[in-house]
Amino acid sequence: METLTGNLVKRGFDIDPVTLSLDRLHSPRPLPDNAVTSRKFLQILASIATVGLVEPIIVTADNGRNDSYRILDGRLRVEALRRLSITEVTCLIAQDDEAYTYNKFINRLTPAQDARMIAKAIARGVPKDRIAAALGVDVNTVRRRATMLDGVCPEAASLIADRNCPATTYETLRLMRPLRQIEAAELMCGQSNFSSTFAKAILAATQESQLVPHNRARDSRQSEAAAQLARLERELATLQTSIAQTDEQCGIDHLHLTVSAAYIARLMHNPSVVAWIEAHHPEFASELKAISDESGCFLAAAEQTRRSKNIHNKNVKSRSTRGTATR
Repeated sequence: METLTGNLVKRGFDIDPVTLSLDRLHSPRPLPDNAVTSRKFLQILASIATVGLVEPIIVTADNGRNDSYRILDGRLRVEALRRLSITEVTCLIAQDDEAYTYNKFINRLTPAQDARMIAKAIARGVPKDRIAAALGVDVNTVRRRATMLDGVCPEAASLIADRNCPATTYETLRLMRPLRQIEAAELMCGQSNFSSTFAKAILAATQESQLVPHNRARDSRQSEAAAQLARLERELATLQTSIAQTDEQCGIDHLHLTVSAAYIARLMHNPSVVAWIEAHHPEFASELKAISDESGCFLAAAEQTRRSKNIHNKNVKSRSTRGTATR
């Protein structure tokens, strides 16, 4: 068994790290144009400037160039070192020439994990300004992150600890009582929605008895909701006025079109007019004929309705006259 195990195990890196000059490192792919202006790069730059390089660069020997190495993982770190005028870096030399594994298994810290690490660092005596410099953020941001989990019950925090929840979601959870926090966390996990908007919707549906006492945010939300309702009412009144004006204008236009169509229908019933139009403007004849047919159907229906109404009125008047004579 020991012999089999020894034959099957293959070392992925050289045993000892080496220190290489940055001039000997190169990347087959250039960095994107916006890479050096991204927030991630600025954080890497601040971290290396404050605490130095934590994770070594992964390289492999370049067979096409003598005494040269190709970067498999750590292009941004190498660029940050160059900008800091650092000439040497610690590297691990990989035996295989592939970079997919390193980028595939990157684990990003969630906001909760980040907050716990900052809180532990502060508890162990690390100055807040040093943490802020290492993370490339403001000192007030470090204070907010360190206290982000304060007021959130451990059960609710554990449910969403490994989820990418923004800080505003935790701020919303702090406005609820512990049992309601657990219910809200379970609901967010069930829906796979950890946005602050969804958390605020849960808070809006929470009963007053399940909220933290003296919740000023509740009053501010109610006043904000009242302001939104008032704005919606104003917008609705404006929309109704606009619709009424549009209806009025459309009614006038419809009347003009109806009169014009009826006039065309009258003209197209005159054989002399039709013959003249076909002789002098044949391109208009088919269109005017179509308008005349549609208008004729409309006028016939209107005329039928008018006659039916007149007959109905005559019948009613006749019955009323007979009833008076009988009495």
